[in-house]
Amino acid sequence: MIKIVGKGYKYFLLQLSDFLEITKTIVVSLKSVEGRKKYEKIFGRKFEDKKDNSRILTVHVNQSTLASFIGNFFEKTICITTFKDHFLFKNSKFKIMFLKSDKKNKKKAENSRHCVISTYQRVLSDFFEDIINVLKRKINVPYKVKPLIVKSKDYMENVLPLSQILAFQNLKKFRGYLRNIFELNPSLGSYFNDIQVSMGYKPQLEELSFNNIFKLELSRCKLGYSNLESFIRDYNQNQALRNELKIKSGEKITLSSYRRNLKMIYPYLDTYAELLIQECRNLNLIGDKIWIWDRRFFECNCSGLKNKETGQLSDPDAGHYVKKTGKFSVLSGTGYTDTCIVDSWWGLPVYWDAVNASKNDNTIFQDTINQCMKSATEKPFFVIADAGPDSHLSNETVIEKGVIPVIAARANSVGNILKTEKGNHFRAQYVPRIYHKLLGKLYNIRTTVERKNSNDVVGYNRSKTPTRGSEWAKIYVSISNIAALLTALTAFKVGRHDLIRAPGAFRRLNI
Repeated sequence: MIKIVGKGYKYFLLQLSDFLEITKTIVVSLKSVEGRKKYEKIFGRKFEDKKDNSRILTVHVNQSTLASFIGNFFEKTICITTFKDHFLFKNSKFKIMFLKSDKKNKKKAENSRHCVISTYQRVLSDFFEDIINVLKRKINVPYKVKPLIVKSKDYMENVLPLSQILAFQNLKKFRGYLRNIFELNPSLGSYFNDIQVSMGYKPQLEELSFNNIFKLELSRCKLGYSNLESFIRDYNQNQALRNELKIKSGEKITLSSYRRNLKMIYPYLDTYAELLIQECRNLNLIGDKIWIWDRRFFECNCSGLKNKETGQLSDPDAGHYVKKTGKFSVLSGTGYTDTCIVDSWWGLPVYWDAVNASKNDNTIFQDTINQCMKSATEKPFFVIADAGPDSHLSNETVIEKGVIPVIAARANSVGNILKTEKGNHFRAQYVPRIYHKLLGKLYNIRTTVERKNSNDVVGYNRSKTPTRGSEWAKIYVSISNIAALLTALTAFKVGRHDLIRAPGAFRRLNI
């Protein structure tokens, strides 16, 4: 007696005696190798798989009128009369051959110039792999474009010495000086001076003016100082740094006064950043066609241990971050997350914020999209993200803003999932069908934000904030992103496109 219980499993009841009614039950799994061997031992023959009798639709690559019938035939129900009119008419160039999937036809199809398509597949364009690969090579996705042509007289003449102008024009290894950032971006000084006058604030020392405080903090970022104490000590002792920033006073500043005035300019950093972003748009440095999102963890000045009495960290606004980065390695720490959106052309930031590092990727991504689209004057055509914020709600949040989400799906995701040649997965229902074959190319642009994060960590040494509190974390993130914008603007104005996203540019002191 043979009883089929489930898919791939059979119970074999072998009756040993008709009178004693003694039976033996044997369970065999046809999915495993051992089960198949057991089956062969019992029955004395090999297990035969079910034959696949599905039909195969063979479409020739030279059929020129195929595209006009794809949508009508496979996405809508049609009657037999319409089918005959379109496909079985004698003069029609479109012909379909139904073949059996035996070995001979399969081998013949592989060796011929035909695209073999199974009948259960719904839309023909999804399976023209050979033809679509040719088309993909001909389609150019805008990774970046050249900015406007710059003439030295527009920005550098009467501002920089002639020797520096010639060096920028003729010496590719010359990467400029720190003072070039302040000389070629006069809006920096006027903006913070106007704020100080409007507030009626009069600092005790010249070094503590809003303009100088911002210059000092920007210089600390460009020079890669990881903490405030060492930078202030070097500033008080290094006359060359004072000369570079054009601060004539020789008074020494203290850590408390520096931090106090730096915190006073914090509410005005975002407004100044918007002015820089708009200037980048005017100079064709930001295109707003494709935006890429990612989060970057950075530690705070906190031990990570909770107080036994209060149950809080020494920095109550921070959170514990844990991420598996490999098979055996785990990145963990206590701090914040820099949630940033960059433009695809030159990797320049268009929005950023610092949030608790313990928050989920989906929550951070959705909040970032909502806040960014609310405040931004421009919106992109695509938003690209990795599989961290993969969820239906994250995709719907982007779609509600009138933007197409290109968010990678996890490998174990269920539903209508597309898989690219490199193995990336995407949720097909949120991406229009005409872009399905470009998903691989579009997702390759995501590395732009990774290079921006690498510049922050390696170029500016911004992996740990020297202070505690969410406000200081936001200042920390804003300064590094503003430094990237000012570097790009300065590189553009000296006519050096190779320095637009180089963190090491405009770092040396002119001694």
